Amino acid sequence: MNKENLAFWDKTLPLKLMEAIKEPQKWGEVLETIMRITGAKAAIITLRDKQTCQIVNDVELEEKFHSPLIRGFTTEAIVHYLTNLRTIDPWAEFQRTYYPHRPVQMSTVCPKDSVEDQRFFEWLSELGFNDTIVFELDRMSGYWTAINLFLESPTSSEARRALDFANEYYDLIRNAWVTSQALTKTRQSSAALMGRAAGAGSPICIAGANGELLESNEHFDAFLQSGAIRLSGSKRKISFANAVNIIGLEQWEQHEFLRHDAEMPPVVLLASPLDPDPIFAGKRERLWLLTCTSKGSEARAAIEARPDLDTLTRQERALYGGIAEGHSVEQAGSALGLKRSRSFEVWSSVKTKLGIRSAHQLRQ
Repeated sequence: MNKENLAFWDKTLPLKLMEAIKEPQKWGEVLETIMRITGAKAAIITLRDKQTCQIVNDVELEEKFHSPLIRGFTTEAIVHYLTNLRTIDPWAEFQRTYYPHRPVQMSTVCPKDSVEDQRFFEWLSELGFNDTIVFELDRMSGYWTAINLFLESPTSSEARRALDFANEYYDLIRNAWVTSQALTKTRQSSAALMGRAAGAGSPICIAGANGELLESNEHFDAFLQSGAIRLSGSKRKISFANAVNIIGLEQWEQHEFLRHDAEMPPVVLLASPLDPDPIFAGKRERLWLLTCTSKGSEARAAIEARPDLDTLTRQERALYGGIAEGHSVEQAGSALGLKRSRSFEVWSSVKTKLGIRSAHQLRQ
């Protein structure tokens, strides 16, 4: 590759990494870009534990094996490896044992001639590969994720270029991968939160700092038909009927929501702060979890009737309000994004502070 083309792909790599942070499936394009820069003939993102090596890209393989991404290998070659060679792969064994932190050229730490069983190397050679550069993407207890770049020759200019590239871009690529995985977990957590609330029968949504609707479950979408809440504009900004009482709003700094008139029974809406993205904690405005109920007048009266509610934390007060409406402890906690065990822990604290023995006593 000439210098002009190399400069182009050097500039392209950060852009591809940014895309992959937002959309994990784009990591395949990151691998392709790395192959263009280094001259590597194939690349795989592997997940290794103490037992095995897992590499996958195709739907039929995902049903049996764990994820990552792969370029430069046919599906048949990967199936053969996973079926016949994975447990005798000496390079995988080395990586599982030592978890190399910085980029490593495998032929220098685990030479082909030092291994008695040559089946893995014979398979690799048949595919036109004789070496690999490996470098870490992430590690956690029991697991290690890495990129493997496959080369035609250990002594080629591509091998030197690949190792130099890995050392130069290691931190950038690793940080992008960690960020991408954290964002993926955030999205999965949000989806799980919506699912738990739907199972409890609660209309729930996640709103941005300025009141724009970001996500909602099917119960909330149905709740929109009541007229209590409307969406306006291309940003789907939330408008509340004047009959909607919002609990927890005092913690929402930007809460000048749109209001509208609607003939309807009183409605209570519980607003709880939500920080689903640990990467930008304290750097971006928080999101808000909104839980709606049509049992508003009784719940509001129960919440405002007690002078000792100031002793409760925001979370405790929100749970108290949900239970006052008639929800079970589990349902009220699920609407706030709490696990069942945590819901009962918070409820126990509420009972202690308010001198309540049971939810039944609260609703009398």
